[in-house]
Amino acid sequence: MHNELVTKRSPIVLMWKFAAIEAAGLILYFVASFLGDAKYEIYSQLFLTNILPYMTARVIFLFFAQFVMTVYAFLSWYTEEYKIRTNSIIHVKGFFKKQSTSFGKNKSAQVIIKSSVLGKLLHYGTIQIRSNGAYFYLKQISHPERMLNAIEEGPLAVAFAAGPDVRDLLQGEEGGELEFKSSLRFDYKLGNVNRELEKAAMKTVAAFLNSNGGHLVLGVSDKHEPLGLQNDYSGLQRKDRDGFENHFTQSFNASIGPEFRNFVKLWFYPAGVHEICVIQTLPSPRPVYFKADGNEYFFMRTGNITSTLKLSEIESYLRSRWPKR
Repeated sequence: MHNELVTKRSPIVLMWKFAAIEAAGLILYFVASFLGDAKYEIYSQLFLTNILPYMTARVIFLFFAQFVMTVYAFLSWYTEEYKIRTNSIIHVKGFFKKQSTSFGKNKSAQVIIKSSVLGKLLHYGTIQIRSNGAYFYLKQISHPERMLNAIEEGPLAVAFAAGPDVRDLLQGEEGGELEFKSSLRFDYKLGNVNRELEKAAMKTVAAFLNSNGGHLVLGVSDKHEPLGLQNDYSGLQRKDRDGFENHFTQSFNASIGPEFRNFVKLWFYPAGVHEICVIQTLPSPRPVYFKADGNEYFFMRTGNITSTLKLSEIESYLRSRWPKR
């Protein structure tokens, strides 16, 4: 879910816990060595005396104790996480009983990173947040600088922090998360604007939103040859990339809905003498319905095809795609 970013404490923390377990075991071993024969006398009172020799029982006990402590340390680290949302951060921990602590933040929150010399070398540290006079800490997390932008600007800012690699996209094949179209709405066969092409592009974006996200590359032929966007630009009132994006947004809002626009970003790239557009789409946190001709349709990606589901199929897909809905 891209409106929620999840991070964990650094694996270095887990390594320190394992080291502490080894140190604790060593201390217990030395403490036990001072007990002398008392250890055997205690063991002789147990029912295991006739089943296991003393030395065997001691080895099994030490192994089991260390195993339990190691499993506990791992599970306590594995189940602890911080969920960064737009207006709050939730700290979740505990594997027998989940405990959640929520901290509300606003745009005026003060965020700083605290890191030791070792933390800087191993890329972990603590993020301190001060909001409304209260403090909250994301303790010893990996790469805290990467979380800083998510905390200050929101999780979506991180998802769109860097644009897609257009060279990799142009070398890829159409599939569940990639599709090429020669234009947004210019029909090369007819030589004029065809709004059915625009509708097809929006259906693809809606399908990406309802699936795992993806990239729609505009201005590229089926053979991955750049055709450019000039024909699309020429049909707009403002004949440049800003006019193109404004028109896309208007069409998107009308057919999909403005509440989902934050999950879509347009990137423009030069390709030789041409300019192409990559529409990056994130998975939507809730179902998206495509609106056209007074009706609503539900689209999803199946392989390299945008498919519409029947009413009898939608509910089943919704339960599998958004199980917590």
